[in-house]
Amino acid sequence: MNIVLEKLLSSGNNVPDALVDFKSPSCLIRGPSDTGKSYIRDCLWYLLGGDKTPKEIPESKGYDTLSLQIMDDAQNRYTIKRSIFGGEINVYLSRLGEEKSENLVSESLGSMIVRLAGAKNKQILRSKSKRGEVTGGDLRHWSLISQPAMISEESTLGDRTTQTQRKASFHLFLTGQDDSAILLDLSKDDKLKNRVLLDSLKENINRLELQVPKNTSQQEVEESLHKINDQLLYLSEIHVSKVEKLNDVRVSLERNKDSFKKVVSKLNQSEGLVSRLELLDAKYTNDYERLNAIGPAVTILDSIESKPCLLCGSSLNHEVDYQLVNSNALKNYQEAVLAEAEKIEKLRAGLLVALEHERSYRDSLKQEFSALSLELEIIENHERNILEENKDLNITPSLLADRKAECYSQLKLYEEMARLNKQYIDLSEKLPSRRSKPIKRHADSDSKTVGKIILDILHKWGFKDISTISLNPDESDIKIDGRSRLSYGAGKRGIFLSATIVALMQHAICKKYPHLGFVVLDSPIKAYSAPENISDVTISPTVIRDSFYSWLASRQQHGQVIVLENELIDNETSVSLKPIQFSGSSNIGRFGFYPQI
Repeated sequence: MNIVLEKLLSSGNNVPDALVDFKSPSCLIRGPSDTGKSYIRDCLWYLLGGDKTPKEIPESKGYDTLSLQIMDDAQNRYTIKRSIFGGEINVYLSRLGEEKSENLVSESLGSMIVRLAGAKNKQILRSKSKRGEVTGGDLRHWSLISQPAMISEESTLGDRTTQTQRKASFHLFLTGQDDSAILLDLSKDDKLKNRVLLDSLKENINRLELQVPKNTSQQEVEESLHKINDQLLYLSEIHVSKVEKLNDVRVSLERNKDSFKKVVSKLNQSEGLVSRLELLDAKYTNDYERLNAIGPAVTILDSIESKPCLLCGSSLNHEVDYQLVNSNALKNYQEAVLAEAEKIEKLRAGLLVALEHERSYRDSLKQEFSALSLELEIIENHERNILEENKDLNITPSLLADRKAECYSQLKLYEEMARLNKQYIDLSEKLPSRRSKPIKRHADSDSKTVGKIILDILHKWGFKDISTISLNPDESDIKIDGRSRLSYGAGKRGIFLSATIVALMQHAICKKYPHLGFVVLDSPIKAYSAPENISDVTISPTVIRDSFYSWLASRQQHGQVIVLENELIDNETSVSLKPIQFSGSSNIGRFGFYPQI
């Protein structure tokens, strides 16, 4: 996208408007000095985002506002308004004189100009260590050429603070390529920080070198660590195997212990039962024997002789009921005793059967108890054997762990030294002892194309004896037949620079590269005709002037060329070019940019 300048207006209270209608593709504003031609260029610079306000001239008294109407490729009209005395810039999406608040553009002027020039998001170097987006200043520098710049003996890149940026923007217009892929140098602050960091790294490296073991290499430490890991793995495998064996043994042990407890419990119960049955058998035996003894005793009682008491002498007859003894009751008693004895005998017979069964059960439990005791002893011995396995090993996990920690710590020292050494080398490479390499941009093809355009323009301007034009992108300037432009006199310097600026614009627009789309040339041929530059004149100033105006009147190439010039124009060319004429006189035509009140 490109821009066309259409109208410039200066206005104020109680003063007539000062208006200029710019033609396209070519516009000539011609007149003598002090009529406001350079002032127009200054106003354009200021309205397109420049900081410097136009210089105060007597004719501008009473004027306070500058306005500029521009058109983009889509034929949208914008009006830029700004106070002559500085301040904010307002942009309206409307024609000049139709500005309304609802048409106010929210986008900043600088952003809009860059966008309309096709340079949005394009990155260029500000310095070798800093990159930024294209600004309005980058665009203005190569489009709005002041009269002092025309004849300047200084580089088109300006002073040291601006050279990198100017070169980068020139290359952008020349090739369409920005600097987003260029690697940046370190800034001075970053270089200082890196030097301090470099010293710190060196100190840390020296400190670590004192800590690493002497006469031992990193490889040896790594090998030791591998051996330790192998030994730990071996111990781990032994431990796992032992644990698995112990788990199996202890499961069997627990199972047998449960069985053993149950057998012991049953055996104790059986022992108790046998004991109780044996006591009962003893009781039955005693009772049976006692009852068997009572029967004969009763029979003997009747045959016992009655005798008086040895103590009192009384007879026993009055104490004993011989009726009872001699009666049938005695016989019945004897029979009852015998029946009871028989009953006890029968009970004892059943008891002996039960006792024998319980003794047999107890004996089987004792056998099971003995078998389980033996099995438990075998299992416990197996467990002890497992626990005693590998006790003869002369290494322990704790010792190996200590040795591993020591080796690991040593390896960490080596790794930290390697890391710090790498950082040191990387930083050293970023801080070369020699000057950094110049930036290389590929612009040969475009430079040759622009050189041909410049040569064609200069031929049309009357310099037909020039054979070659070479454009040097690094200097953003040209050589004419091998001779630097700056080595010529003021007149030719201005003309050659003008041809370069115009050719760069035409090339950028044709290739759809970023560019504002117009150039403003303040007095491009004036210095060539000046008497003080007569020694540099090789072709008649009249020929150059007429050829220049003829070219301007007939050009149909891309872009808008606005020329502010003092030199006269012949009538025939004037008819076709229709220049804006300033007379410098209040009596003839238009005085200048500002009307003389």
